[in-house]
Amino acid sequence: MGKTTVKAISLKYGTVGSDATTPLMGVLKGLVVGQDTPDATEIEAEFYDAPFDIFYDGKPVTMTFELANYALSDLTTLFGGSVDSSGDYDGAPNAYTTEHSWELEFQRGHKALYIYKGLTVGTIKKDADGALNYSVSITAMIHQTTTGEGAQAVTTDHMYKIKNRT
Repeated sequence: MGKTTVKAISLKYGTVGSDATTPLMGVLKGLVVGQDTPDATEIEAEFYDAPFDIFYDGKPVTMTFELANYALSDLTTLFGGSVDSSGDYDGAPNAYTTEHSWELEFQRGHKALYIYKGLTVGTIKKDADGALNYSVSITAMIHQTTTGEGAQAVTTDHMYKIKNRT
């Protein structure tokens, strides 16, 4: 029987390919998960209305949100920069990306959406009458694992998984 998966209850990040264990709970309402429709290239037929074949170029899974409640140490881990001896955060001087595993846990339905390797970028922003926050974009990249050795080695590509609630 199928499940409807709703109500995100936590977001965590961690080392690429490993469990996401560091909570990031300061996310504003409006977190979005998506995947754009693949680009299609048709091999046109001269004498038919239908193409001979269609090749698809897929798009990655993305997650976007605004981070409004954060520790300065989280900023260095996620967006680069540094925290000095007085505790001030000095932002990265150029566009800076990091790679982490990400897990978005849900209250009902399936347990979580897990991204093995998320390319992470954040930009500082403040809307009128809003908090000083970071607009965060995570793009799922391919993470490879290898099992076995030598001629028996098998490499598997991973992008995301939906974890079952046990």
